[in-house]
Amino acid sequence: MSAAGPSNYEVFNIRKPKTGQVTGVEGRVLNFNYYESIYSPMITGRLMIEDTGGTIENEKGLLSTIKDGMKITGFEEVSFKIATAFGDLNFTDYPLIVTGSPATKDESNRQTLILNLVSKTEMISSSKPLSRNYPESPISDTVQKILNKELKISEDKLDIEKTQNQDKIKGNHRGALDVIQKICKKSIPAEGKDPGYFFFETQDGFNFKSIDGLIKEGIKRFEDDATYASNHTYFYFGALVANLEKDINPNDFKVLIPPVIRRDEDQLQALRNGLYNVRIITKNSLTGEYKEEVKNLLSDTNLGEKQEKPVEDNVYFKTYAFHINPGENNPGVSDTILNNPANYVPQANMRYSLLHTQIVQIQIPCNVQLRAGQVIRLLLENITQSNKNEQIYNELRSGFYMICHLSHTFTPNNSFTSLTLLRDTRELYTSKK
Repeated sequence: MSAAGPSNYEVFNIRKPKTGQVTGVEGRVLNFNYYESIYSPMITGRLMIEDTGGTIENEKGLLSTIKDGMKITGFEEVSFKIATAFGDLNFTDYPLIVTGSPATKDESNRQTLILNLVSKTEMISSSKPLSRNYPESPISDTVQKILNKELKISEDKLDIEKTQNQDKIKGNHRGALDVIQKICKKSIPAEGKDPGYFFFETQDGFNFKSIDGLIKEGIKRFEDDATYASNHTYFYFGALVANLEKDINPNDFKVLIPPVIRRDEDQLQALRNGLYNVRIITKNSLTGEYKEEVKNLLSDTNLGEKQEKPVEDNVYFKTYAFHINPGENNPGVSDTILNNPANYVPQANMRYSLLHTQIVQIQIPCNVQLRAGQVIRLLLENITQSNKNEQIYNELRSGFYMICHLSHTFTPNNSFTSLTLLRDTRELYTSKK
């Protein structure tokens, strides 16, 4: 089976929870899109179906379309299992939920409808806002408690990276997933110095991971697992590759269309955003102490070459000012400073900005083994009039990238995956820095 060819819909059902009515739509799917993103705490999808009106019976026993016969208005469950060259995309035990009445296009002999889908956990989170506050504890422990106790998510569906800092978390009558999203910026990894987490959902479950943790974990997988490395390495050349081995199709790992560069390095904007040196001012309202320092924000964890500082130590282009109120989160008299924003706001802003220094979009044959947040290796053809065999790849642009957004698209004729990739620094990664 070619990864870019048609995939097999083994299961594609729509179920009405109130009545238990189930309708199979395997042969009616025109297009299905599946989405993951490191910025999204939910999986989403978009299903397009063509219906000629002979699918199911309505209440009067007459043949009708799916939308009219099942009275689709939202909260219906869509379960599916799609067999591909790289395994199955299986959501039979965790169906996606229809968000509302589908958009339709009616003709005399057919109806085309589009269903917008979202993971069940998002629907639960939105319907049960958090009214309680969580006491001071490591942020990662609070995240685990919210997902376990409030959303009833099992441990095997959670991948939570420990944090070193503590905080009190307030529900403020927001959805559980929204509460966790808001505390990503103030979270500092237990094994790392750079604050900045992502909270997102993939096929495997929920992830609360730092930027540094995702980079380190991704590169380590490449170094330790040859199979993983081969399934996460993609090439861009101008021509197809001859298939000399029956069990391996090298074109399954070829970028299908020229990569699109959405953003590249802008040093002036980087300086304005405080990517290198910033001035940090703090004023303690209890003691009256005033502090001012110029701080270097360079990161030690990169996808490419080591980050270099283009400015002198005493030069800064951005200032952060914080008014510190000791004890404001504690009842009674207290001088405790809980999770000082001066310790995470400038560094987190730098880390998020740095990760988005380069943004590239590619389209590849469908690979359901990929996940948002994973690191892949992208090797781009070197353009030269010299002997290309001496340097096959463009070493400046080739290297490790992180998957920001991921979309699997299935049609009756093709299956492909679209990726938005992020990178903080240039050139091929080397472990010796």
